[in-house]
Amino acid sequence: MNAIPDDANPCGADQPPAVARRSDLRGPFRVCVIDGDDAWRTLLEQWLQGLGCEVVQEPSDASAQAPTVNLVIVDLPFPRQGGVDLVKRISSRHPATPILALSSNFFSRIECCGPVARDLGVDCVLPKPATREAIAAAVRRVLPV
Repeated sequence: MNAIPDDANPCGADQPPAVARRSDLRGPFRVCVIDGDDAWRTLLEQWLQGLGCEVVQEPSDASAQAPTVNLVIVDLPFPRQGGVDLVKRISSRHPATPILALSSNFFSRIECCGPVARDLGVDCVLPKPATREAIAAAVRRVLPV
């Protein structure tokens, strides 16, 4: 059924549905990156912009209106300790928006769209740091077609 995940195909699917229906990203897709590591966030922004995405910031004021986005990418430093709560807060600010969770606590062979993603309530998970190719494949997996 599913292939083994690897850097080129982090979701572990033979052909992820979004990739099967579109060979490239055409946007503009708006992506919100939530990560406390400035260097990593900047790198993600560059990679996403290279895919044709517009990167927007989450307002620092929790009472401010959240930007309308097609995807949220979030760092979960401790997925087992507050990860689900953080995802719920993000989901309430961005209803019906796919979420890609990154964490240095995810194992390198984690199934992108497998049980960990379902348990956290996200669409996709990737170990951090992730390669440009893994990020691109995951983004293509969850963006609307």
